[in-house]
Amino acid sequence: MPTMFEKIVGTPVDYETLHVGRWTQRLMLATHYFDRRVFIAGDACHLVIPTGGLGYNTGVGDAIDISWKLAAVLDGWGGPKLLTSYEAERRQVGARNVVASGRGNTGRKVWRDAYRPWIEDDTPDGEAARRHLLHVASVEAHKSAGVVGAELGYRYVDSPIICREPGAGPPHEIERYVPTTWPGARLPHVWLEPGLSIHDCIGDGYTLLRLGKGRADASALDAAFTTIGAPFAVLDVEPGAPRDVYGFDYILVRPDLHIVWRGNRLPEGTHALARVVTGH
Repeated sequence: MPTMFEKIVGTPVDYETLHVGRWTQRLMLATHYFDRRVFIAGDACHLVIPTGGLGYNTGVGDAIDISWKLAAVLDGWGGPKLLTSYEAERRQVGARNVVASGRGNTGRKVWRDAYRPWIEDDTPDGEAARRHLLHVASVEAHKSAGVVGAELGYRYVDSPIICREPGAGPPHEIERYVPTTWPGARLPHVWLEPGLSIHDCIGDGYTLLRLGKGRADASALDAAFTTIGAPFAVLDVEPGAPRDVYGFDYILVRPDLHIVWRGNRLPEGTHALARVVTGH
């Protein structure tokens, strides 16, 4: 280790080696994310490796998910299914990201194994080694850092507090992010004007986005959330790019910006909808 350290630093420095430890790769997922009054998040429930940065990103997602649900229960409007939905939603993300992290490390090993000692030689063998390494790396190296789909494209499948739609929904992709408003997905970002994202305009409660040319009366939905005591607001967005991206005239998002319902007309069963998405 001292020899490697000195080689990497490349210049003489005074140092003292206190400990050299052996790192063991662990890709693990907790069986449960909560037990009665105890909830876990971050590395406590999913162990990944540094490659791709999925550990921190997944942990932040855990914290955001459980925080607004705890706040809702403490405020008195969160139903009994709200806290139990934490494991149903976040464990599936942890499972996918553990796999994605291991895949990234495997890809890095494959392209690094393509290195040959003569790769820098100005010879036919050196040229062939370089071409081979570049070809392998062009495919495998992306697995180490190309995880934008895992970071942004995840959605909560079969969550008890999200309105389901027929069909399986779009596939989860690791390397590619495809914006979608399928219930359970996080609302895709769009610019409303230079420097102003639609996310900037959404408050801390449930928000109904009215995106089409029509502006249906949302008072019944407002009354349904008011009866429960949950915060609710309406955001009118001018027709154009947001409607083109989202594909629907009405979208209901919850406090963490995940979509709980969408449609081209407001639902008739407003009270049933409000009770489902608030965990009642």
